Amino acid sequence: MTLTGREKDALEALSGTAKSALSLIPGLGQAIAGWDEYRRSQFNRNVLALLQTLEQKVNDVRVFTTSEWLQTEDGQQFCWKVFSSALDSQLEEKQELFVNAFIQGVGKPEVAQLEKLKFIDMLRHLSKAALMVLADMHTMYACQVRGLGRSHDPVGPYPMVEPTDVAEKLSNKYDPYLVTAAVYELQSHGLFSTTGEWRKLGDGTLRPSGGFQTALCYTDFAARFVEFISAPVTQDA
Repeated sequence: MTLTGREKDALEALSGTAKSALSLIPGLGQAIAGWDEYRRSQFNRNVLALLQTLEQKVNDVRVFTTSEWLQTEDGQQFCWKVFSSALDSQLEEKQELFVNAFIQGVGKPEVAQLEKLKFIDMLRHLSKAALMVLADMHTMYACQVRGLGRSHDPVGPYPMVEPTDVAEKLSNKYDPYLVTAAVYELQSHGLFSTTGEWRKLGDGTLRPSGGFQTALCYTDFAARFVEFISAPVTQDA
């Protein structure tokens, strides 16, 4: 629902009135003032941390952020989506991953805009635990992934994802129940599929090829997502 200017003014006035009323409760006024100040200082800390992380990952931030693609409508949309997420205090633990995604997104203008935005949405909603498990799964399965431009054994097996098997392989790092919960969470975001690969036909269309009837594969889509949020190779200006 879009608010009119008058409705926005009324909402802000109501919010201010409610805060003023609550501030009359003994002790709560100081708490509200302290919370407002805390939120401002927290936002400033988040901005500083984001800039420091970006500076560590690119050679020249000023040159990098003047990318021609960032001046386009797609670039501005992507930038807004990334930084509104990266500066969200509730997502602070994933800020470095958002910075990685920003660098990868700017550095790869050929990647479809819809995929970039989808990856940011996925990063917002996936838990840190699921992302950690996914990183380890990528280490295990990346060399088996079938996809355009990927090197793989053409007669090798598709990387099958079986929650109990993954939990056993990672049991030296995580509680097995945490791993299985993470695998199901990742599955709910479409990162695994019964389709092993999509092959391009002569007319440019893609066709599903290989996989399993019920078992899930670690997909090229999952691999692209992990690579999109991973630390990039040092960027040149």
